[in-house]
Amino acid sequence: MRKKKPVAVIASVAPRSLADRLGLQPGDRIVKLNRKEIPDLIAYQLAEAEDNLLVEVEKANGEYWELEVEKEEAEGLGVTFTTAVFDGIKPCRNRCLFCFVDQMPRGQRPSLYIKDDDYRLSFLQGSYITLTNLTAADWQRIRRLHLSPLYISVHATDPEVRKKLLGNERAGEVLAQLHQLAAWGCHFHAQAVLCPELNDGSVLARTITDLGDFWPNLRSLAIVPVGLTGHRAHLPPLRKFQPEEAKAVLQTVHRAQARFLAAYGTRLVFAADEFYLQAKEVFPPVEAYEDLLQLENGIGLWPLFKAQFLHALAKLRGERPPEGKPSSFAVITGTDAAKLWEELRRVTGPILPWLKLQILPVTNSFFGPEVTVTGLLTGVDIRQAVSQTPLRPGTHLLLPNVILRHQENLFLDGMTIDQLRAELPYPVKVIGVNGEEVVKTLLGLEEE
Repeated sequence: MRKKKPVAVIASVAPRSLADRLGLQPGDRIVKLNRKEIPDLIAYQLAEAEDNLLVEVEKANGEYWELEVEKEEAEGLGVTFTTAVFDGIKPCRNRCLFCFVDQMPRGQRPSLYIKDDDYRLSFLQGSYITLTNLTAADWQRIRRLHLSPLYISVHATDPEVRKKLLGNERAGEVLAQLHQLAAWGCHFHAQAVLCPELNDGSVLARTITDLGDFWPNLRSLAIVPVGLTGHRAHLPPLRKFQPEEAKAVLQTVHRAQARFLAAYGTRLVFAADEFYLQAKEVFPPVEAYEDLLQLENGIGLWPLFKAQFLHALAKLRGERPPEGKPSSFAVITGTDAAKLWEELRRVTGPILPWLKLQILPVTNSFFGPEVTVTGLLTGVDIRQAVSQTPLRPGTHLLLPNVILRHQENLFLDGMTIDQLRAELPYPVKVIGVNGEEVVKTLLGLEEE
């Protein structure tokens, strides 16, 4: 496939920055820095650090500018870009049994069907990669620039099991690849997405032991259950974990944690919140998640949120909302987290007796009812749930921001937050997944 010519499209320009003074605007395209093409944000940041720059720009109106810039070494141009890679995302070469993109309903916007496996996005944004599509030049660049940490989807260290899971003969090389990274002094985080009867049980125990040997280069290991939607026609048969199976996974993780804590002073391996929900087990305290290094992977999210919520509730006990602020709220949530929200609602009632708090669990029709997490809810499903639920007059809907994609205020089904607001008879407030922020919102004390 022919490689895309790299072009860095400017998304925003900071006021009074160098770029602003030079006349650069959103939509302009930086083509070269110091006569060199820039394939990605890594190359851009290295080039930008030089004292003298020659910036070649294609303006949105078609003009071509060459700008000579003298600056301090630490001074940047002051621009952000529409993407972190300028020559196209490196695509995934695997055929994973559990690929979530393969389980997407048809007819959605093209960006939802991109299968990326790009080491640069792993370094820049924490995206998980499999290492199966790296070229010799990619490996050389990782070593030369010491790109660390990387985030690596291991899934299983048994070579045959990993090849089966990823549908790629190169997948069996992962331990040798990790040894290479460790020899270069690179750090990495890892994850294992578990499928019942495929890479749990003894395979999981081996994976944890094998990866534990990489400490301290291995900084954390996430154990995550497979995500399945209702759109698996013509895909390999997979199923969710049963409660007893989820408990067995937690037992394996907890035994390994005790072993690593004694040997290394860190638990190192952590199970996703979903496993505790599936096993109907009590969550560990937030302190047991240490530095919460796998928070973006859904590990420790609820314990952290609960600790923040209860701390803020105790600190603000006795507060009442300012005059004119709402006192009736409904929290939009997935069906899994609804049980956890009910726990907080019961605690909140005696402390804030004037507060009317409802929990509104939304069934996921877009992906199928098997998908129970809040972050994959869609605008249409939320609209449907609200229309079918009797709410008190004056209720304000609280919508966790994890439901919206990036900075676009867009749901997965393409509906915008403004469209949802226009179609609902209740005000909608988007809130962060932060317990203190939610308590302040309930008390009308949030920052405007």
